[in-house]
Amino acid sequence: MKKNNWISNANKVRAWAENQDPSDNLSAVMLSLQLGDNAANDDLRSTYWTAIRSIGSTMDGFPQARRGRESNLSETQELVLATVEESVAYAFAQIPTEFHELLLTVIVPHGRTGGVYGSFDELCASFKKQAHNYIIQSMKDGRVAMTKDGEFDMKGDLLQIMPRTKPVKAESNGGSEEE
Repeated sequence: MKKNNWISNANKVRAWAENQDPSDNLSAVMLSLQLGDNAANDDLRSTYWTAIRSIGSTMDGFPQARRGRESNLSETQELVLATVEESVAYAFAQIPTEFHELLLTVIVPHGRTGGVYGSFDELCASFKKQAHNYIIQSMKDGRVAMTKDGEFDMKGDLLQIMPRTKPVKAESNGGSEEE
C-alpha cells in the first residue's frame, strides 16, 4: 500500500477509534496501525492494512473502503471530514437507548426508499452520510471557510460552513392576478 493511501486510510481509522470503547480488537487495530506507520515498504503496509480490515470488519461502524474515483481532497481535509463524520456518529451514540424507538418511529429515510430504518445504527449511518454529503456539497458551493493554504478553517473543533440560502419560489394564485 502506497504511503499516501496508508496515511489517508489510517487517519480515518484513528478518527473512528477515538469514539470506541476499549477492547482487545481495538488494541489489535491500533497496534497494527502503529506497525504500519513504521513499515519500511509498501508490501508491509499492505500486510498490516489487511490485518486492520480483517479485525475492524467485525466492529460496529468501522470505516469502509472508499469506492470510485480518488478523492481530490488533501490529507488534512480528508482527516477533518472523517473526524466530523465520527463526531456525528458519536453524538448519536450519546442518545439514551430509551429514545431510540421513538426516533426510529418518527424519522424515516428520505426519497424513494420508503419504509423505516431497520435499526438505530442504520439511522446513525444515514445522518453520518448526510453530514459527509453536506460538507462536500458546501465545498463545491464555496460555503466552507478555507485557509490560504486550501485547508478547512476551523474554529476549535467546529467546521465553519455558511448556511445554504434557498431561493424563494414565487407563489401562484391560481392563474389570475388581482391588484
